[in-house]
Amino acid sequence: MNNQKLLTLLEGYKQHFNSIHSEEIYKWRAVKCFQDNWNIGAPDFHTMLARSLAQGRNLLDSGQYFPKRMMLQYAEVEAETVRSLFIDLYNEEEDMIARIISFQEGIRAVHNRHFSEKKDYQDKRAVLVYLSLRFPDRYYLYKYTMFKDFAAIVNYPYQPRPGGIQNILEYLSLCDIVRAEIVKDTDLLELHRTRIAAQEYLDSSFHILTQDVIYAAVRHIDKFEIQQRQDPALSRLRKVEKRVSSSIDHVVLRGSFTNHIENEREKKRIGDLGELLVLQHEQEKLQELGFNRTPEHKSKSEGDGLGYDILSFDGEGNEMYIEVKTTTGAAMTPFYITRNELERSKQARSRFFLYRLFEFDDLTNTANFFERHGDLEELCINPILFKAVVSD
Repeated sequence: MNNQKLLTLLEGYKQHFNSIHSEEIYKWRAVKCFQDNWNIGAPDFHTMLARSLAQGRNLLDSGQYFPKRMMLQYAEVEAETVRSLFIDLYNEEEDMIARIISFQEGIRAVHNRHFSEKKDYQDKRAVLVYLSLRFPDRYYLYKYTMFKDFAAIVNYPYQPRPGGIQNILEYLSLCDIVRAEIVKDTDLLELHRTRIAAQEYLDSSFHILTQDVIYAAVRHIDKFEIQQRQDPALSRLRKVEKRVSSSIDHVVLRGSFTNHIENEREKKRIGDLGELLVLQHEQEKLQELGFNRTPEHKSKSEGDGLGYDILSFDGEGNEMYIEVKTTTGAAMTPFYITRNELERSKQARSRFFLYRLFEFDDLTNTANFFERHGDLEELCINPILFKAVVSD
């Protein structure tokens, strides 16, 4: 990931803000329209849905792309089925990918019953629009080609594949990284505030703005200066030899006032960038070894809970389970190990690797790191949280 290119793109966006704004302001109006009209319990679901999507414009109707037109036809012939599908899609307690797949399958069934001679247009782009209209502070508007082109511009170490569900997970992760830089740019945020009037959605989380920056970078790339080149990850991630051992820390009971929410957001941002640097490092390593294999970013493709972040291979072609821990601090800065990470390290001792990145510089995307091979049990001697199980 090339953060210097990203920062240059933000400068270009500000420079051409007025022209970009005039073309793209409809997105904020589309969200406001949806938020003002959406009512899942409306007696006339079809009419309510039509009003909610009335200002979707290019999001749901453009060129030869007509997801809104078809969705309204589905709601006209099977209103309660479509209502139920939207209820399930918007159930944030359930897995996002499972909801997207289930929604598409349900809509496809309605389509096949009534409009089998037509195209349904309910692709992942359309479903992400529905999610973003309902939860604009959680999701990002999506286009496959936009993601693919932007990923190439900023050297994001994932190559989108047509139709792949992993595209969604990787795209949302990339958006979070872009958004983290946006919220630090006070000049950009001030420009953004000038565009929001009564008929536009406030977008206090800047998710719509984030997608607008990404789309503008792709659409207006000829206007932006993005000359910055980046050294290979093999030289940006520098290995040092270090023996790691743990020691008991003593509990001190004292109060503190800490902004845990912002701290956790920043830790996640640094953690995501660290994983991407290691992913690039492993890609280049395998290329140098002449292996026709590609490391997998498992924490993105399959989600958290596996106990490791990246599946790669060593010089003999053996699998490596790599867990990445990243800090901008010094080598001995404490870090946290989850129960799943500990269990994975014990189950796959000979193939488990902890990569501890330290002195991480998010501008140059460089870091030092040391490696620990084997299980992590020796390090897990300072419990922080306990799971309480209550029974009758």
